[in-house]
Amino acid sequence: MEFVSKKFTDKEGKMFYTGLGEGDVTKTVLMPGDLARSKIIADCWKESEYIGRRRTFVSYKGKTEKDVPISVVSSGMGPMAVSVALEEMKHLGVQNVIRVGTGAALLKNYKPGTMIIATGGVRGEGCSYEYAPAEYPSLANPIVTRALIQACHEFGEEPIVGLYRSHDSFYRETKIVMVNTYERMKPWVDAGVKMVENESSAMFIIADRLGMRAGSICVSLWSMIEGTEYYEGPNSAEAYPESFDPDFMKQRIQKCCEIATRAVEILDEYDRNQK
Repeated sequence: MEFVSKKFTDKEGKMFYTGLGEGDVTKTVLMPGDLARSKIIADCWKESEYIGRRRTFVSYKGKTEKDVPISVVSSGMGPMAVSVALEEMKHLGVQNVIRVGTGAALLKNYKPGTMIIATGGVRGEGCSYEYAPAEYPSLANPIVTRALIQACHEFGEEPIVGLYRSHDSFYRETKIVMVNTYERMKPWVDAGVKMVENESSAMFIIADRLGMRAGSICVSLWSMIEGTEYYEGPNSAEAYPESFDPDFMKQRIQKCCEIATRAVEILDEYDRNQK
């Protein structure tokens, strides 16, 4: 059956859940999970305008240093909220979405704060199955991915590039509270998956079904496997003591926001050169 998305608005003509209307978003949108990160991202731009907030969707619109139109819309946690945002933004002309987030690394040798860019996602969540069967792959758009990699290099960053695992239940795959993290992560470490987070695999599937391009860049907050027999790197507290300063991760997230903003400019340059 053909996939069709239907426009759903409130009495004022705004999109029902995000509260966004015509002209409120640009063709490329950055999407953090954290509501507070919308302002952090907007502060990276040459100019920004607060559009509003409805539920978990905090929105700004503006221009980059190179005068490229840009928007940010937070999703809140989890793939269902992402699906709502994507469905509604599609009806407002959005063509590209980049997740700007955080996650937990599955790297055997780990440096805190590393940028990890997704090539695709292991579909450990349930939302994407509402849009495509299990055999359908969750893939990041290669043009968006390439823009993110180039932006990282321009900022002097060497990102890790590979698969994410996305899932629905935060506390079931969180080292802080799980006692059997190693056993649960083993299949994904064996398969070379780079990071665990919540939203990207669904975002890639839904964006693809909606005819949008999507990519994802996340800061690795901690390792899911440090302290297990899988881990081959140094003790993080000893090798990278600076990473335990509360300001360290704030700075890394800020850098991630700047990289994503630059990627929007690179994507715009690419599209203009194709015309």
